Amino acid sequence: MKTTHKYSINFIGLLSLLLICSCSGDEEIRIEENKEVPDETLIDPEKLFKIFQDKSKTPPLVTIGDEFDFVEAYSLLSTYDTIGESFKLANFVDGAGFLKDENGYRYIVNCESSYAVARVFLDEYLTPIKGDYLLTRSNIEYAKQCSATMWEASIHGGSKDIFLSASEAINFDVKGIDPWVEDPTPNADFGLDALGEFSWENAVPLPKDVYPGKTVILGGDDDSTDSEGQVVLYYSENGDDDLKNGKVYVLKTKEISNGNGGVQIARNDQIYTEAYFDYGVTYKIEFVEIENAGSLTKDEMEIECKNVLATHFMRVEDLDYRKGSNEDSRNIYFAVTGNGPGQGSYNDWGTIYKLELDENSPLSGTLTQIVSGNTDSNNMDGNLAELQSPDNICVTENFIYIQEDPNSFSRGHGAYIYQSDLNGNNIKKVLELNPNSNGDFKGEFGSLIDISTKVQIPGTFILAVQPKREIGSQIILLKGLPR
Repeated sequence: MKTTHKYSINFIGLLSLLLICSCSGDEEIRIEENKEVPDETLIDPEKLFKIFQDKSKTPPLVTIGDEFDFVEAYSLLSTYDTIGESFKLANFVDGAGFLKDENGYRYIVNCESSYAVARVFLDEYLTPIKGDYLLTRSNIEYAKQCSATMWEASIHGGSKDIFLSASEAINFDVKGIDPWVEDPTPNADFGLDALGEFSWENAVPLPKDVYPGKTVILGGDDDSTDSEGQVVLYYSENGDDDLKNGKVYVLKTKEISNGNGGVQIARNDQIYTEAYFDYGVTYKIEFVEIENAGSLTKDEMEIECKNVLATHFMRVEDLDYRKGSNEDSRNIYFAVTGNGPGQGSYNDWGTIYKLELDENSPLSGTLTQIVSGNTDSNNMDGNLAELQSPDNICVTENFIYIQEDPNSFSRGHGAYIYQSDLNGNNIKKVLELNPNSNGDFKGEFGSLIDISTKVQIPGTFILAVQPKREIGSQIILLKGLPR
């Protein structure tokens, strides 16, 4: 494993990236967030040098895996740093978004258990120069702000960018925050009531041309009580940026395992859990409406989810869609964190699912469990014995990146980030969070964002880390990570 930095260009990694891009289908227009970036050999070496260096007092708290020794990690910012006149990053960074502005870039990030949303301004070389807060714990609807997604007008529709910040606990809504506001009002009401009250882990809008003229947002309900976790879908046919007048739906399976590796029709008078799904088997699903969802409390939503026989998952965490064409982006991936061993749960160690929505409507599709840590528990058919509490997820055109949060339960190793192909195969460990000074494995990974297109350097990602030690937050820049 390596922790050293290097500035030489990795020609093998670059060649592999170019081959992947050249083999991808180009029959459809590529979505803007996945448009081509220049060959790294054509980029000014001085620019690369200024970007890819540590900007923080704290070195990166990660170790790169042996199979990814061509990837480099650099620290951008931590809670030990002060930027601008007095800005310090709060603890527990999680979901984030990244935008290019006229002078550089801005990074908007949830600070989960600090109940805040921070905005960090970076110059053209990704050096943090100042920051402020768009939301603070003084807000009347303060909450644990978990994962997040940047709604970009050029990609997702409408005329303005919106930071969708998901509230998991205390108050249960999705907050829509203006990332361009000049004078932040951290105490304002940002709640998007029409999306309903859940234990929101994330709310992910699909690109505007996936279902033209429609607004489609997928969400994860990080809940283990009562109706447990749901896969949520907000859907409006009133344009591609309607966040007020849509309807809320939850996933309900139409098929289950027959107990012998096959499929049978699900009964229409029974609630099913993910225990009825075998690893690697595809099942038909539908989304069923929760009527008047925008007016329901969290407790009322739990009751209605059971009334419509929604399928239960053991804490739905982060979601992401495949990048590439509009057809690609109908493939949504989500993590289910599990509840730990010895809890009597139907999902101990966590699972990853692939949800394929139908071409003509997002209200139907298929569901496949593609990664499972339950190799020796529950259905005992998993494929990743090391997996512990998958939390965040990042999906590119060619890969899935799975980030762990082993704080509630663990297998005795630190948080890993894994890479797999788009069907959950060929799984490799990309990096791991270093143990603390006592040798304890604490901490978790937050969001991983591909910023290659915006900075015009292939394989460039930003990673949020919750070390859960004397350092409360760290932002890391990754160089050379395959897309």
